[in-house]
Amino acid sequence: MEGKRPQESIGIATHIVLPDDTNTLGNLMGGRLMYWMDVIAAVSAHRHCTREVVTASVNNISFNQPIHLGDFVTLEAKVSRAFGSSMEVFIDVWVEDHKT
Repeated sequence: MEGKRPQESIGIATHIVLPDDTNTLGNLMGGRLMYWMDVIAAVSAHRHCTREVVTASVNNISFNQPIHLGDFVTLEAKVSRAFGSSMEVFIDVWVEDHKT
């Protein structure tokens, strides 16, 4: 199989934070964000290898600031390294305040 560049496997998704996505403080639940990250990582990994993929492990997630009800959350995933039967997917998350 011929190698692919990271740009060829990019997955991008944007979500609006809805009431069912938030906790009692009106902030996005971390588990929901992790779910969105897992889905976009699978899209990126599938684009890289065109096969079924599963998540084997997750490393180093940092929640740096709260994400509020109504905010727009954009996730970008790309394969950063590939090995024989596994790969590493890097995900960036951006937040756009819905009030600005």
